[in-house]
Amino acid sequence: MSRRGNRILARVPTSAVVVLVVLAGCGGSNPSGAGSPASSSTTGGRVSGVVTAGPTCPVQRADEPCPPRPVAARIAARTPAGHQVAVTHTDADGHYEVRLPVGTFVLSVGTNGLPRCPVTRVTVTSAVDVTADITCDTGIR
Repeated sequence: MSRRGNRILARVPTSAVVVLVVLAGCGGSNPSGAGSPASSSTTGGRVSGVVTAGPTCPVQRADEPCPPRPVAARIAARTPAGHQVAVTHTDADGHYEVRLPVGTFVLSVGTNGLPRCPVTRVTVTSAVDVTADITCDTGIR
């Protein structure tokens, strides 16, 4: 074989590796869980909960219940480094659900000022559902 032929053969394995890496990257998971086989329970889990806000009355009495109210808001899931992985919204009752890959995430509730909602840290392990209820502060005192 000629000298040039050896150089071509030497490049084929490297090129094949590059192609495989690129193709593998195209099949990434869909963190939102929407319509992707990669979102099955073996690659992540479901995080769900209820977002509520309280207190809802300036003065609370035993004979007049003043339960927390549901919060309608956008919830963003981010990595600890701040990269957004998924977004969901609460329903009318404050319930939310989002599929996330295995890892640790910070959930932040988007409100315009009040109520003030704490960031909530969750860890997702394979095939385990995580409940993360979030209690926000209305500022009523």
